[in-house]
Amino acid sequence: MLEFGAVSIEWGTVLFQLFIFFMPLALVIACCLFIVKRTATKQKAIEELEKRVAALEQEIKRPKS
Repeated sequence: MLEFGAVSIEWGTVLFQLFIFFMPLALVIACCLFIVKRTATKQKAIEELEKRVAALEQEIKRPKS
C-alpha cells in the first residue's frame, strides 16, 4: 500500500492502472513491428522473384548452339 498523507493506494490498483495505461502503447509498438517485419519479408520475396526473372531473361537471350 502506498500512503500519501490521508490518501492511500493499494498495490493491486496501481498495478492494474499501470497495466491498462501501458497496454495501448504496447499494442501500437507491436503493430508497428509486425508491419515492418511483414514489409521486409515481402521485399525479400520480391527481390528473389526479380533475380529469377533476370536469370530467365539471360537464359532466353543466350544464343542456342
